[in-house]
Amino acid sequence: MLHRSFALSALICCGSVAAQSMNQAPPQVVKSEKLASYWTMINSSVEADVPNYAKNINGPGCATVSFVVEKDGNTSTAKVQRVVPEGDLTKVALSVVANLHFEPTAFNTGRERVFSWLIFPFNLPKDPAARTAVMQKCLVENLGWSDR
Repeated sequence: MLHRSFALSALICCGSVAAQSMNQAPPQVVKSEKLASYWTMINSSVEADVPNYAKNINGPGCATVSFVVEKDGNTSTAKVQRVVPEGDLTKVALSVVANLHFEPTAFNTGRERVFSWLIFPFNLPKDPAARTAVMQKCLVENLGWSDR
């Protein structure tokens, strides 16, 4: 596997896997556009495991990944909810989420665990309309804790 650094940007529309105890309450479900009200991403870039050769890895695409932001700011319970086109972007997207780190906002002083999702773009075209068209394919309006 080859490691590449992906700069995080406004194109993101919207871990270490922590073991969860059986008696822990489910996290609050927070839509991707509200995630920044609870947690602020502190990464300036993210390492991702990108294979040298893989199916549909070089074309434009996107992946919607759900995850939990734990009390320590790390992610867990990552799951790819949608990937376009089908192929090996799933593995890349999961490796991105595993390397995300968050800090709580002033609103989230209790460091509340949240379940949310983000859309990660890959190799988007330069044309804004074409970029939007690619990203729209990964749009997921609502997810619930049962979708984990």
